[in-house]
Formats: sequence, C-alpha cells, structure tokens
Amino acid sequence: MVAVSPLSPDDPREVGRWRLTGRLGEGGQGVVYLAEDPAGRRVAVKTLKTADPEARARFAREMEAARRVAPFCTAAVLDSSADAARPYVVSEFVDGPSLQRRVAEQGPLRDGDLERLAVNTASALAAIHGAGIVHRDLKPANVLLGPDGPRVVDFGIARAVDAGTRTRPAGTPSYSAPESLAGRPPTPASDVFSWAGTMVYAATGRPPFGRFDRMSDVMHRIAHEHPDLDGVPPFLHGLLAECLDKDPARRPAARDLMVRLVDPSAVPSALPSVGGEPTVPSRRRAGRGVLIAAGAGLAVVAATAGIWFAVNDQRDRPGENVTTTRTASPDPTPGAGGGTKVPAAFAGTWTGTIAQPPGLGAPNGTSTDATVVLRVGESRGESVYRAWGCTDTLQVTAVDGDTLRLQETPKNTHGTTGFCVGGSLTLRLVDGRLRYESAGLSGTTSGTLGRSG
Repeated sequence: MVAVSPLSPDDPREVGRWRLTGRLGEGGQGVVYLAEDPAGRRVAVKTLKTADPEARARFAREMEAARRVAPFCTAAVLDSSADAARPYVVSEFVDGPSLQRRVAEQGPLRDGDLERLAVNTASALAAIHGAGIVHRDLKPANVLLGPDGPRVVDFGIARAVDAGTRTRPAGTPSYSAPESLAGRPPTPASDVFSWAGTMVYAATGRPPFGRFDRMSDVMHRIAHEHPDLDGVPPFLHGLLAECLDKDPARRPAARDLMVRLVDPSAVPSALPSVGGEPTVPSRRRAGRGVLIAAGAGLAVVAATAGIWFAVNDQRDRPGENVTTTRTASPDPTPGAGGGTKVPAAFAGTWTGTIAQPPGLGAPNGTSTDATVVLRVGESRGESVYRAWGCTDTLQVTAVDGDTLRLQETPKNTHGTTGFCVGGSLTLRLVDGRLRYESAGLSGTTSGTLGRSG
C-alpha cells in the first residue's frame, strides 16, 4: 500500500475536476496528490510549480504524446492541462510500492518475479519509445509494483520542464548513461542503459556501478568502469551487459529487449536511434575511455533532474530550479560558427567571481574567478573558471534585449577539484555589468562580471 499524507493548509482542494484527498509526495518541481474523480475513482494528480510559458508549451506537447503510450505496463495519462494556474497531469493511481522501496525492505527479486519485472518494464519502454517519448529518468523509484504487475511511471515529465541547464545531467546519476552525464541529449539508447541499471538493482539490491558518497566517483565509474553484474541470474546477465555498453550504438533497442526476453533465440534487429540518426550494430570493440564532459562552472557536478516525482520513495526526490531558454530575436543573423550574433553591448572580456551554493560534493559551497570572452558579430566565445580548472567554448543560442543565453561545451575533461558539466548559461546586462546565472540542484550558481581592459 502507498503511504498517503494529509493535505497541507496551502494545498488546493481541487485540480480541474479532480478532488484532492491527500499527498503522495513532493519533488523540486511539483507535488503529487491522491485524488478522486466525480465517480470516486482514485487517480494521481501531479502539479508543476513552473509557470514559464515555454515550459508550459513543452509540457503540452509531451502530455499529448504521453496519451498515445499503450497503458498495459504504464500508468496511463488520463488528463492534463498546461493552462491551469499550475500545470498538471492526471494518471492512473498504482496502489503499490516502488521497486526501490520493495527491494530496500524485502531484498532482491527472484525467479518469476524478476522475469515478469524485466518483461513488463521492457515492454513499457518499447511502448514509450513507440510514442516518440524518451523517458529520461527510468530508475527503481519510477517503477511501481501494482497489484496487476509492474508499471513504469513519470515518462516524459522531466523533458516537459527541462530547459537544458548546463549543470544538469538528465536523470538520476546512478542509473544514467555516460552520454547523458556528459551533457548530451538523452535518447532511447540512454533509456535502455537506465533500464538495465534498474534491473541490476532489482536482481542484486545495488546500482550497477555501486554506491558512493561523492557524485564524481559515481560518474567516473559509469564513464570508465565495467558494471558489477555479480548476482545477476544467467537469463539476464548477457542482455544487461549489452545494455550497459558505454557506446549507445551497441545497445539493443527496447523492442529487442522485449522480444529477446520472451524468446531467447530471437535475432537482434536494428538498434535505437541516437541523436536523431538510426544506428546499426557496431562490430568494433567498445572503448572504456568514454569521457564525462567537463564544462562550465561547477567543478563538482550537482546532478539534478527536472521533476522527480518519486511517489513511493521519499529519499529519491531531488529537484532543481529551472532556467528558461527563450527563442532568439525574430530575425536572428547567423554569426561566425552559426547561431545568433553577440550584440555590441555584450562584447568584450568580462571577469568576476561566481559562487555555487552548498550541494552535492560541495557542502559549504564553492566559488571561482570567472572570465567570459565575447566578440561582437560572432556566435562563439570562451569561458574560463580558474579555481575549478574548467575552460569551455560558448555558443550563443538566444538574444532577448538585455539577456543573452549561451550553450557551453567543455574543452577539457576534468577540473582541478572534480568533474564539470556543460550546459546552458544566462547573462543579463544590468547597469553595464553582466549578471551570471545557472540553476542547479542546490540553487543558482551566480555572480557579477565586469568588463576588463
């Protein structure tokens, strides 16, 4: 049974036509409620804290796609609204513990329970991908063990509010693919990696790359080490090893997983698309030197997720602040390197100090001298973070009056005190100085830069 807490005085009593009866959980970007429809049917209602117009637009698109997902192994989306005071989504209520909680309390799954879990979740992932959605945060807390079998939940929601913050690997780090931790957009192949990690947890009671206090240790293991499959039964061992390959092009598609679990003699078919292009099986040996992308600003990675509505696992619900990415000016002019030009007001060498608030790997916070170099009429620049040992290439993505948005791509792999991750950066002109901002798990990394020289 799912634990339900009373509504707080500040909670609404109704959302749309749904009457709220209790709280199921809360994440950084929203709250999950138990609710009833006019006929008394119980549902789960998730309200988002964001009111940003672009986040609402993404949310509407993602929920439209989510309704096309076959509901046989997922919590079906019943209703949603991007126009309410707080956007919300209504899904089936699954009255059962998360896989995270079940394993923590009773130990790993065995025999038929494990086989059913693998088949059902692989089928759910195939259905989600078939609807054109990448889950982005498949993990033990997002698999609910209902009375009628396992259900995968929360697909598409992280993408709906994700504005691509630069310090933000998509998904939960212990179950994230190397390419996601490196800051590249998640793909179906990334979900397959996360599915395999979730199955390792179900079979052994531990994540595939172990548990560590330091986030940089987790990321290093995922990028460079082999997974620990000790204790995984033979029927899953080889398949999970394929799914946990560092190279996304070598992982099987979710549809293959489903077929091969049911029929071990089945021949693998085409692999999932990666980066928008279909992939084919690779015969080359997968390298172990997959690098975590070092990048802007944070020397120790504060790994975050868009919305982590882990209803049944109170320990696995971190969230983050979201920075929005507006579209460029109505008629952007390409500059050197493509993209939007740097306006004259932003051109120059800017220096100052930026600070990261307390968070993962930096319990007391951390700061560094930062230098940002931008040239008028060009689309590219450079950022240097002295104390953190990070140097990045900047690409202008949008210009909106006194606001400049850029994408940072790392030039080096490791910083001097930990890993760095590329992503989005916002610079605002205020009284002739630049206000530097980037949101993350523990808050906003920020500072003020002045023009030097």
